Amino acid sequence: MSPTNAGVWCLERGTEGYPPALLELGDDAPERLNGCGSERLVRELAFDETVTIVGSRHPSSYGLEVAEGLGNLLAAAGLTVVSGMALGIDAAVHRGALAAGGPTVAVLGGGPDVVYPRSERRLYERLVASGAVVSEVPAGTRPGPGCFPRRNRIMAALGKMTIVVEAAQPSGSLITAEQAQGLQREVGAVPGRVTTRVAAGTNALLADGAAFIRDAQDVLDRLLGVGISDARRAGPSLDPDLARVADAVEGDATSPDAVALATGMGPGDAAVALARLELLGYLRADAGGRYARTTLRIPEAATTLTP
Repeated sequence: MSPTNAGVWCLERGTEGYPPALLELGDDAPERLNGCGSERLVRELAFDETVTIVGSRHPSSYGLEVAEGLGNLLAAAGLTVVSGMALGIDAAVHRGALAAGGPTVAVLGGGPDVVYPRSERRLYERLVASGAVVSEVPAGTRPGPGCFPRRNRIMAALGKMTIVVEAAQPSGSLITAEQAQGLQREVGAVPGRVTTRVAAGTNALLADGAAFIRDAQDVLDRLLGVGISDARRAGPSLDPDLARVADAVEGDATSPDAVALATGMGPGDAAVALARLELLGYLRADAGGRYARTTLRIPEAATTLTP
């Protein structure tokens, strides 16, 4: 469903403001780029400071955490983050960038005024308000067969680097990576569990020589060569017991009983510590009550928290 055709703009190939990076697609470069949101953002895209991040529509909680963290920290560092607004990894990437107040562009398979998937209407509205959405197809066009592989080449061309967070084999994300490689763009991948289907594609990319991406710092170092000591945000200081619990969760102790066993704490004390760490932003619990570490960094010089 198209919310409105008002505010749709168009950049034609060969005219001022059309992203030069797209011209590297040769005859396959879009004739025009239709958009909603900030036209200025798209007109001023700096190729050397634009990164594309894509991934599975059915990611793990780990993948979602990594994707949102990458989007957030890279946007906060001033890079423009490009993705496809699809369910899963793409949506998490955009949310992270928007939360940082940084620039982000969504490349859609349908018209720039068509919300797809419909469940991401709120995200679409935020992108139009604070970033941009673009498409090569006219306003009002519903996405059809073949539209997503076609739009993937645009995402691959816009970014100096394309990063795949999680992807099964085969997948649209791997198509984007292949297209980026064909354009002589650097491709990076986030490692995943070798036993997880959703990480098969990314682990294969790494085996084939893709850049090993652990966090935003790896991306910044490869793209900009900046001397940022740590791109991850630091959280509040932790007392030794809480830091020990956070370390235990990072070591795969995902429940109060497992943390108690790993740390020697009582199950009740472990449960309280896990709840406190979640409130402080160091942990995230899934629907099954299992805990996992977030990307928030524990300060090296820890001090005791005020109760």
